[in-house]
Amino acid sequence: MTLPGSVQLVILIIAIVLNTAMALFVLNNNSRSASNRIFGLLSATISVWLFVNYLAIQPGLSADAVLFVERLTIFFAAPLSALFFLFAHTLPRPTLQLSHRKLTLTIIGTLVMMAINISPLAFAGLVYKGGTYSPTPGPGIGFFSLLSTFFSVAAIYLLWRNVRRATSADRQKLRFVLAGLSLMLLLLILTILVPVVFFKSTFFVAFIPLYTLVFLGFTTYAIVRHRLFDMRAVVARSVAYVLILAITAIIYTSVSIIIPSLLLPVDFAQAYQPELYTATAILLAFTFQPLRRFLELATDGVFFRDRYDSQTVLSSVTSILASELHLEVILARALGEIAHNLHLAGGQFVVLDKDETYYQMHSGPLVWERLSADDIHALDHGLLVADELEPGPLKNLLDQHGVRVSLTLRTKEELVGYLFIGDKLSGEMFSSQDLKLLEILRQEMAVAIVNAKAYDVIERFNATLQERVAHATRHLQAANKKLKILDKAKDDFISMASHQLGTPLTAVTGYLSMALDEDKKNMTPAQRDYVTVALESSERLVNMAGDLLNVSRLNAGRFNILLQPVDLTHLIQDEITQLEPSAERKDLKLTFVSPAEPIPDVPLDESKTRQVVMNFIDNAIYYTQKGGIAVTLGRAGDQVELRVKDTGMGVPPAERPKLFSKFYRAENAKTVRPDGTGLGLYLAKQVIEGQGGEIIFESELGKGSTFGFSLPLKASAKLKAAPSKKDGGQDQA
Repeated sequence: MTLPGSVQLVILIIAIVLNTAMALFVLNNNSRSASNRIFGLLSATISVWLFVNYLAIQPGLSADAVLFVERLTIFFAAPLSALFFLFAHTLPRPTLQLSHRKLTLTIIGTLVMMAINISPLAFAGLVYKGGTYSPTPGPGIGFFSLLSTFFSVAAIYLLWRNVRRATSADRQKLRFVLAGLSLMLLLLILTILVPVVFFKSTFFVAFIPLYTLVFLGFTTYAIVRHRLFDMRAVVARSVAYVLILAITAIIYTSVSIIIPSLLLPVDFAQAYQPELYTATAILLAFTFQPLRRFLELATDGVFFRDRYDSQTVLSSVTSILASELHLEVILARALGEIAHNLHLAGGQFVVLDKDETYYQMHSGPLVWERLSADDIHALDHGLLVADELEPGPLKNLLDQHGVRVSLTLRTKEELVGYLFIGDKLSGEMFSSQDLKLLEILRQEMAVAIVNAKAYDVIERFNATLQERVAHATRHLQAANKKLKILDKAKDDFISMASHQLGTPLTAVTGYLSMALDEDKKNMTPAQRDYVTVALESSERLVNMAGDLLNVSRLNAGRFNILLQPVDLTHLIQDEITQLEPSAERKDLKLTFVSPAEPIPDVPLDESKTRQVVMNFIDNAIYYTQKGGIAVTLGRAGDQVELRVKDTGMGVPPAERPKLFSKFYRAENAKTVRPDGTGLGLYLAKQVIEGQGGEIIFESELGKGSTFGFSLPLKASAKLKAAPSKKDGGQDQA
C-alpha cells in the first residue's frame, strides 16, 4: 500500500515549488556568498531530483523508460550529498572553508559518481515482479553508496563540530540546519537507499518529497528565527504575497462564483455573469492596497518584532547629543533611546579620564561592574561583537560580564570611554542594521561626551571658585570689620591727641609770640633767632594738630562747612603778612597780585579757607629754593580764583594723580621735608570741594607748580549758610 497518486502529486508540487522558491530567494538575496550559491544549487537539484523520482514510480512506462528514469534518479542523487558536504564548509561564515585540493577531489569524485550512475554500472537491468519493475544493482552502486554515505556523514560531522565551536548566536543557526540535514539523510538512507540496494524495494520512494520538506522546514526556521542567510525580509514579503494571492483568489471565487450560485437563481447568475466579474474586479482593485499593507504589517509583526527605522533613531540620538550639555543627562537620554529602539535588556556607558573611570551610566541591569586598566586596553578595538569572536581571553572577558557588544568611544586625541550592550530582550543576535547604527553613532557620542566633560569641569571649577570667593569674602568682611574698629580707635585717638595737644601748643605759641613782640629790644640777635625758630615750629605743630583734628572730624562725619560772607582779599593779605618772614629767611620774593577790580565778599568757611591758603603759600615757600612765589587773586565770571605759583621742584608726572590723597607725599617732597604728614593737600581738596569749588593744580618738574582754587561768588542752595558774627555766630573750625 502506498500514497494515492493525487496526494503524491500535491506533495510533490508543494515540495518542488518551495525548494525552487527557496533557491531563488537565497540566490537573489546574495549571489556572491558561497553559502547562498551552494544552498541555491542544492535546493534546485533537490527539485529536479524530486521530479525524476516521481516519474520513476509512475505506472505504464516501458522497461527501457523505467530503467532510464531509475538511472536519472541516482544521477541527480549523486551531487546531493556532495553539495551537503560543501554547504557544511560554508557555515557559519559565508565563505567556502575548503582547500583547493579537497575541493578538486570532491568535484572529481562527484562527476565520476554521476557518470557511473547514468551507466549500466549502477543499474544493470530490471526485474519484473508483482506487476512492477525493480532495478538490478550493478557494481557501481556500491561506489555510489560509499561516496554518498561518506559525504553525508562528513557533512553531519562538520556541522556538529561547528556547533560546538560557534558563537552562541551562530550555534542556534547551525543546530537547526544540522537537525534538518541529519533527519533527512537518515530517512533517505534507511527508507530509500537500503531498501533499493538490498531489498530492491521502492515502496518509500513516494515519501521522498516529505523528507526534503523536513530539511526545508528546519532551514526556514533558522532563516526566520536566527537570520540564516540574513534574508528574513525576503521570507516575510514572500509570505505576505502568498497570503495576498490566496485571499484574492478566495475573494474572487467567492464573490463571482460561489455566493451567486448559492443566493441567486441560476438563470439570473448566468445572465449577469459579466457584470458580476466586473464588480468583483472593481472590489479587488479597491481592496488590494489596504489588504497588502495589512498583511505586510502582520508579517512584519511576526518576522520583525524588533524592527526599527535607523534614520529615525539616528536623528533622535543626534538631537539629544547636540541639545544637551550635562554629561549625566546626555548619557541617560542617549542610552535610553538606543535601548528602547534596539530592544535591549541592558546597556552601560563607562566614561574614562586617563585610564580611570570618570562616570558610569547604565540602563537595565548593570552590565559592567569594574573596569581595570588592563581591561581598558584589551577592549580598545572599535566594535566588538561577542558572538563573532573566536574563543579566547577577549571573548571570555565579555562573556564574564554579560557584554554582547563593546563599542569603543574614541576621538582623534583620546580614548573617551565605552558603550557596553547586553543581550536583546528577544534573545536574538545583533543584526547588521544594529551594528551599522552603533558604528555611525560611535564618533558622535565620543565628541558629545568630550564636550560634556569639559562643561562639567567648568561647572565644577565655577562651583569651587564661588566657594573660594565666598570664603575669601567672609574673611574680608571680618577683616574689614576689624579694620573699621581699628580705624575708629585711630580716629578717636587722633581726635583726643589733637585736642590734648592744642591747648599747650597754643599757650607755647602765645608766650613765644609775646616774648618776641615785647622783649624784642632786650634780646640779642641770636636770642631773637632762637625764639623765632621755636615760634615757627610751635605754629607747625599747631597746624599739624589742626590737620589731624580735621581728618578725624571728616572721617566721623563732623567736618561741617559753615558759610558766611568773607573778604577773601583781606584774608589772603593777612596770611601773606604772617608768612613773609619765612620767605625772607630763604631769600624768596613773596608777592601778592591783587584783583584788578574789587571782589565782593565770598560765602565761605573762613577758618578752613584760611588754613587752605596758608597751606598753599607755606608749601610753596618750603619747596622753593630760589626765585619767588606769586599769589594771584582774580575774578573769572561768577567764580573767584586764587593761584599760588612757585619756582620750586615741581611734582613728577607719575605721582600727580595721587597728590591729593590722604597721607600721600611725592618722593622728591619727602627728601626736602621729611616731617610732613601728607594731610594738607588732602584737607584743602575736601574744604574747597565742600564749598562748591574746585582745586587748581599745574606743575612742571624742575620748574615749579601752581596750587589754588576757584570758588563761586554766590553760595549754592545745597550748602549750609552760617549765621553772621553780628548775629552771634562762632567760628567752628
